[in-house]
Amino acid sequence: MISLDFLQGRVTYDELSLLQNLGIEHQLNDLKEDMLQVEYPDGFLLDVGWYPSFDIKGNFNIKIIKDYQWESPTLTLTAHSIDTLNKALLFAQLT
Repeated sequence: MISLDFLQGRVTYDELSLLQNLGIEHQLNDLKEDMLQVEYPDGFLLDVGWYPSFDIKGNFNIKIIKDYQWESPTLTLTAHSIDTLNKALLFAQLT
């Protein structure tokens, strides 16, 4: 399982931590659009999903959303592995 202990907000949805620290190709059935949502003060959300769902050619999309303005995220990052995802999540919290 992936540890999310470093997240500073309030986790409101989590299927991301169910992934193993293995290659993505071994976990395709678990890679989908809705994987993690974390609430932060002042109306900020951190949202993570895999796009397109269940596709080996996809990637993790990490977004910071302010006041539920989903059409214009304040930050968008991508990651192609668990390792780069963890780095992107750390970076996203700093912005």
